[in-house]
Amino acid sequence: PSITTNPTSNSFCPGASTSFTAAASGSPTPGVQWQLSTDGGATYNNISGATSSTLTFTNAGVENGYKYRAVYTNTCGTATTTAATLSMNAVPVVSTNPSTQTICSGSNVSFTTAASGTPAPTVQWQLSTDGGATFNNISGATSATLTFATAASQNGYQYRAVFTNTCHTATTSAATLNIPLVPSLTTNPSDGTFCPGTSTSFTAAASGTPVPTVQWQVSTDGGATYNNI
Repeated sequence: PSITTNPTSNSFCPGASTSFTAAASGSPTPGVQWQLSTDGGATYNNISGATSSTLTFTNAGVENGYKYRAVYTNTCGTATTTAATLSMNAVPVVSTNPSTQTICSGSNVSFTTAASGTPAPTVQWQLSTDGGATFNNISGATSATLTFATAASQNGYQYRAVFTNTCHTATTSAATLNIPLVPSLTTNPSDGTFCPGTSTSFTAAASGTPVPTVQWQVSTDGGATYNNI
């Protein structure tokens, strides 16, 4: 027998159909027996029933580094192919989820994420404007860190990242963007006339997110200066 095709090393995803192909010439036509090494090629053992030119099986996800070769035999002798190595890819696994951010409108905000996987997964950021009911891809947002200038209209928007490689996808949890609203006066205090020694009241109100606190001030010099009460 004379080897005409050696099996080729390849990478496969866990649980995927896995194939290696070999060929040999000879007279009479040689039979083939595939062999497996689980110790880096130190020893090989026959694979039961693996007697076709193409070896096909569903990997269990634990065969990373296993080596496969074919031995061709006829009445004259044997010939052995070189060994092909099975490299096991790995599905993406999220290692860093983006964190919820609270930042004022007009400031830059950044969301950061990370994931492992073989081959290295790509990333695509997605946005939800309806409280997480639906997400859509953000055009061009394909880096581990998503940075942009905020606007008041984005309050409550949610951001997540989808990692993808040849084996699978993995999606981070969603981070919420909270945009505080600067206080806006809704009620100004009104001038009042009071008698000496009587109870005196002034009322004011303002909106904002988060709810603003209030501190009253007094001026004793006609408004030139004010001090906290």
